[in-house]
Amino acid sequence: MEAIEKKNLLNDEVVMELLELLKQNHMSEEANHTFELCIYIDSLEKKLDSMTEELSHVKQQLKDMQEDTVLNNLKAQVQAAAERLQERCNMIKEQLFVVKDNIKSKASEIVIEAKKSGKAALNMIYDLFGVKEKLTSIRQNVRESQKEVSATIEKIEAFGTGIREANQKIANTCRNFVDKEAVEYSQSERRFSKTAMVMKPWLAKKKILEAMELRLDAAIDKTENLARDVGIDQMMKKFDILMEKAHDEKVSVMVAEPDSQYGAEVFEKYQNEGKNILESQCSKLKSDNKSR
Repeated sequence: MEAIEKKNLLNDEVVMELLELLKQNHMSEEANHTFELCIYIDSLEKKLDSMTEELSHVKQQLKDMQEDTVLNNLKAQVQAAAERLQERCNMIKEQLFVVKDNIKSKASEIVIEAKKSGKAALNMIYDLFGVKEKLTSIRQNVRESQKEVSATIEKIEAFGTGIREANQKIANTCRNFVDKEAVEYSQSERRFSKTAMVMKPWLAKKKILEAMELRLDAAIDKTENLARDVGIDQMMKKFDILMEKAHDEKVSVMVAEPDSQYGAEVFEKYQNEGKNILESQCSKLKSDNKSR
């Protein structure tokens, strides 16, 4: 399962064959959207690998951290957050695997059908729009992970601030004890080094999750573009069929009217009718003059 999961969509022979069929049949927009969708999904998998690597660093960091009464509470909270994030990452991996499997299955179905019935089967590419719901669900999990990471960073920052302020208070207490003036420490003073070390991998996770959300937004956008392009294409084909049908019906009606006259015959009839009307008007004028 691991080998299948790690295989990129753009390394899949059937997916590449589908892209080539779309191009050959002048469906370049659909081919581009499908290609970019696969790129975004493949890159999401790489980002998940980076996230797993960062979580491994956190676990090792916590393992190497010496027993310290002050840091023990922070250590417990960070460890719990890391475990929750790991569970969510595993869930995202499973969801992403399903998305990739759906795309590969649909690509195979379209290619087989296209070989049987021709270009019309390529409109089945519209069905890839169905992965939008799954991608939206993944994005929701990514956003929840972002909340978890942000909350952990805030806790580490608060812990570091508390340690710094406590140390400053102790230092000033000692200064007062020896009759020295208290010092106003700058807000820009360097953080407690241990908390800065603990925070570093979480800041990296935050950037990874932000990048994942951007890729998911782009992937979802591609599914919508794909649906729109294929929908427009289908609508235009229906319109062409209706126009052709209307034209055929019009021709049938014209052929079915043997009494219809065209060209010189119509013009001659028009002239005769006009002549008769003119003669009638002249006769009427003559009668009126005689009566006067």
